[in-house]
Order: sequence, then structure tokens, then C-alpha cells
Amino acid sequence: MKKIMILAGGNDQAALMEELRRYFKGDVELLLLDMERNVKALPYADRFLQISTMDREAVLKAAQEEKIDYILTACGDQPLSTMAYVSAQMGLPCYLTEEEVRDLTNKIYMKQKMVENGIPTAKHFYVDANTKDIDISHLQFPLIVKPVDSNGSKGVKKVMKESVLKPLLEEALHYSISKNAIIEEFKEGTELSVDVYVEGGIAKLLSITTSNKIKENKDSFTILQSEYPPKVDYSEERVREIAQQIADVFGLKDTPLLVQMIVGNGEYNVVEFSARMGGGSKYHLINVLSGIDIMKVYVEMVMGEKPHVEPKKQWNNALMNYVYCRPGVFAELKNFEELVQEGLIYSYFTYKMPGAAIEKSNTSSDRVAGFLVVGNSTEEVKDKLEKANAKLQVLNPEGEDIMRHDFYII
Repeated sequence: MKKIMILAGGNDQAALMEELRRYFKGDVELLLLDMERNVKALPYADRFLQISTMDREAVLKAAQEEKIDYILTACGDQPLSTMAYVSAQMGLPCYLTEEEVRDLTNKIYMKQKMVENGIPTAKHFYVDANTKDIDISHLQFPLIVKPVDSNGSKGVKKVMKESVLKPLLEEALHYSISKNAIIEEFKEGTELSVDVYVEGGIAKLLSITTSNKIKENKDSFTILQSEYPPKVDYSEERVREIAQQIADVFGLKDTPLLVQMIVGNGEYNVVEFSARMGGGSKYHLINVLSGIDIMKVYVEMVMGEKPHVEPKKQWNNALMNYVYCRPGVFAELKNFEELVQEGLIYSYFTYKMPGAAIEKSNTSSDRVAGFLVVGNSTEEVKDKLEKANAKLQVLNPEGEDIMRHDFYII
């Protein structure tokens, strides 16, 4: 029996553990690590250790004591570093080296390689906590400040004028693991989220979606929806060329690849990328759109196989909607399962555990749930969304609906 350590206990890691049980036909022991005990993936694990996935030495110690055969994660950047480190220290199989993970998750190294190899990206420079003089004379406002290494959209803010730069930069440095931040020009346009599988060094497009943001969050970039097809004029071939260039420059051979880029005014600017699937149940959206079970492909790949993918269009339109709430305590979802049965929504996911406190709607970690709407026209999807939004509810312990329905009213 194989013993596998799983880093992080979210919804996507629960899907990974389900796939691992299928792959090994149940003959596997799954050990889950997370700094929080009350996590979504807990029921899918055989055992749980309350350890931060970012505490590399503590994770290594536990892995050595448990004599694990693999250490894995899915759909998150920062645990990749711990995965690669522990694998290297113990001589375990891993599809990424520590240097590759560094280049793919730390924006200092990532951007440097991009510039050196002609991958299009915005003008930028780096600062750390000891930087005294910040000269932004060569950059044009608006700007973006962001940690070079953090989870989700924490610490990523838009800067409209120099007078607010310092406090926003301090916030970005706070969220950075290495206490480094990046300042870059803000590029006008539409954000594309590009999901790729690199097969034998060849980049194959699985899905291209628009990342629609919460409009009331003026200085942050909280994703509200993933929309297919993108409502922007773009060249799929140019997107594929950029993905292939990334695979070539960063030496990627067999791996999922998530690329975020801004398209506007005929320009393509890469924001960032990582050798993983997108979070927020993106593995499910990819399957629905392309017919490729990327979680199954991922498990086969990390187990040393060479899976083959042939993406084929399944639907004309789709909209993955992320559910945010007013401040309160999450108790339960209402009418989600009923609307699946009615066919108004295709599927749904819960990201918070009952009893979780909700304070804001500023980052991806504030999501309570997600629901997918599919159809064969923009009008069909819009109609289903309006009807679903009128019926879905997120209840607090008093039975009150705290869902932000206004986010979906156009």
C-alpha cells in the first residue's frame, strides 16, 4: 500500500484524494496536512496532521516519520515549494524541482526569465522591506503592487496615485513569504485565464476563460466569474504561442500550466503563470468545457505515466460563478441541489465549512461556494443565471440569507 501526503485541505485537494483512491483502487493511505483542522478535505483523508503546509521543516519531519511514498498538492502555488523540497530531501518522485518551483511561483525569478526571453509582460521592478528610495519615474500610473509570493489575491492592489503607494506596498510586503513585492504598470484590457496541459513539451490548450472581477472592489482584483467564451477579440493561436514559449523557456515537459494574461489594444501581456491547475474548482470547469478530466490526467502524470489529451469542445457557453456574502457566519446552502435537479445550474461546490466566519469579499479565500451554469448561447446562460440568483441562498445560523445577490445583477 502506498502512503501519500497531501498538502492543503481545500475542495480541490478533496478532488485530488478522490482521484488517488480511484487510481490505486482504494489501496492507498492518504495523510492530509493543513494548518487548520476544520477543512473541506478532512473527510477524504485517512489521517490528519495539523501542520502548516508552508513549514517545510515540520512537513519534512512528519514525512520522514511517516515514511511516505509521495507528497502531492493541487491547484495552489505555495505548497508546490514544500512538495518539491520534501521530495528532493527524501528522494521521492516529483514532477518539479525546487529551482523550477522557485521560477514558477516567485515573481522575481519569473519576471526576470520572461524579460530575458521575450515573453511579453508589463514594466516592473522589485522592492523589499529594506528598500528606502522607491523611484517610479520610469513607470506610468495606474500601477499594481503585489507580493512576489503569496496565495490567491492577497496583497494585490491597484495604485492610482503616488500618495497611496506606501501603505499599499506595506500590505503587499506583509503578505509576501520572502518579504518582497513587485510594482508594475497596470495594463488595460481583459484578463484571460488560460488552462494548458503540456504533453511531452507541447502546450495544448484546454480552456480559455475571462476572469470577471467584483466591480465594487476598485483597488483589488477579486474574481467573481470565469466566463467562456471570453468576450474579447483575441487570437487563440497567439495565446497558444505564448503558452508554448513559456513551456520552452521554463523547461516544462509534462505538467498542467495555468497562464494569466491581459489582452487589450492588440497587446498580450502575461501577468503570471504556474505549473498547476487553476483553483476554485477549475479542474471541473476544464472537464466540462474540453472533455479532459485534468485531475485524472494529473494523477497519472505524477505517478510517472504519460497521459495523452485531445481536448474537444463540449459547450458553447459556460459561467462559473463564485459566491460571496455579507459579513456573518456561514451555516448552510439553500436550493443549490434543487437547482441542479431542475437543470438551472450544472453543478456547485462548497468552499467554507459550517460555522466559518465571513468578514469580507476581497480575496478568493472569502468565497463560500461556487456554481456552474452552462448552455449553448449567451442568452441561455444569462437567463439561467438570473433565475438561479433569485433562488439560491446562503444562510446564517438565524436562517437569514447573506449571499451577495447584487454581484450577479448586470
